[in-house]
Amino acid sequence: MDPLLRVRNTIVERQMMPPEGGTVIVGYSGGADSTALLHLLTRLQNDLMIRVHAAHLHHGIRPEADEDVVVCQSVCESLGVPLHVERVDVPRLAQEQGLTIEEAGRQARYAFFERLADEIGAVAVATAHTRDDQIETILINLLRGTGPRGLRGMPYQRGRVIRPLLDVSREQTHTYCREQNLPICFDRTNLDPHQLRYRVRTELLPVLYALSPTFDRHLLRLARIIENEEAWWDAQIRELLRGRDAFTLRLDFLRWLHPAVQRRLLREWLRPHLGTTRLPSFEVLEGIRHAMLAQRPSSWQLSDTVRLVITKEHLQIRHEEPPPADYEHLVVLGSPLLLPELGMWLEVEARPCPDDPRATDRDEAWLCLDAVQGQLTVRNWRPGDRFVPLGMATGSDQPSPISGAARGKKVSRIFIDLKIPPAQRRRLPLLCDEVGILWVPGYTIAERARVAPGCTRCLYVRLHRNENPARASDE
Repeated sequence: MDPLLRVRNTIVERQMMPPEGGTVIVGYSGGADSTALLHLLTRLQNDLMIRVHAAHLHHGIRPEADEDVVVCQSVCESLGVPLHVERVDVPRLAQEQGLTIEEAGRQARYAFFERLADEIGAVAVATAHTRDDQIETILINLLRGTGPRGLRGMPYQRGRVIRPLLDVSREQTHTYCREQNLPICFDRTNLDPHQLRYRVRTELLPVLYALSPTFDRHLLRLARIIENEEAWWDAQIRELLRGRDAFTLRLDFLRWLHPAVQRRLLREWLRPHLGTTRLPSFEVLEGIRHAMLAQRPSSWQLSDTVRLVITKEHLQIRHEEPPPADYEHLVVLGSPLLLPELGMWLEVEARPCPDDPRATDRDEAWLCLDAVQGQLTVRNWRPGDRFVPLGMATGSDQPSPISGAARGKKVSRIFIDLKIPPAQRRRLPLLCDEVGILWVPGYTIAERARVAPGCTRCLYVRLHRNENPARASDE
């Protein structure tokens, strides 16, 4: 189908815009997908009674990004479309917030789009995600660990954000730009081999197509089925929660429900307090559910200010800044370690040593298992804690753990360097053995536990937080 007709059908059939039309912002990077979307929507302006604006975020990453702005300006001038440009230092933002560059860029873009939409009274923000992006997203969600909602992929619409190109392929957008003689920009960061999306696109997808040439249709059909079924589930759960207290639920109401209903109901009950992207992971949600079924009194810190308390009769939400308290948990290799005080969980496994032991995420690390001494534990920071981080000289080629610790860096100083608020420092989980600290999440591992040549056994650790959407219990 012609891309123009397909985009129009998607917008009309899914009621992405109000019948009376209005201002629509297009997230415009200058790439083929967003350029095609911008051009298509300008052609539909009279038909849909809309006025198109373009929004371009300069990420401050690539030297050629200034040239991209010039290209975007020339295209918008030729189309008669107002262009709004904002500059953000995404690398600095990623460092300050402890995010990957990709996630920091995504957050900056959507924050910009929402501010602009409020400013000019836009009825919709259109992003240029294509059919291919949808397939990649579903596979990425599956690889990272997902529930049914993650198998839906990206929704066609969420709030003001709409995705009119989800029924159009990447090949079609590139062909459209060539046919319309539209200049496009190329973002070389999309070819970063460390990005999971790039590896899915270049390594996994060719294998799947070789096994089943029509696998993409099958996957998207599954996504459509799940989209409809999730909408039905949402209606049922809303009905179950209708009229119930937003801060207290009785256990005698919850305990006799089917497990599938329990999980969904708990998520929806928690959503207004935590937001969608900070819902508990599946592992934490299961820990809460089992404690609830056993009527085991416990307390679960789900965010800096939200705590879930389980009594013998109720589940209670408390919005408060909890006083810092010491905690310590024993680690069993291969078993998920729930951290109720944090609403998080820790993955700790013995694995073969990788060729490149550098962590690709702030919340994961590789350590030499042979360097671990005694029982592994996870605890919070204590006054006087010191730590010899990776790369810090200790005065000898083979430093002893004790002497290294004595000359190490104060953990409190590390917290200051990482800009961790004082209220959160007592809650950050530290991986330790009987000698001292092995890993500070978001920072680095201990020098004594580095994976050096000759290390035959490795310890893989990953902290699963609540702010990662791909890890949320409903994603």
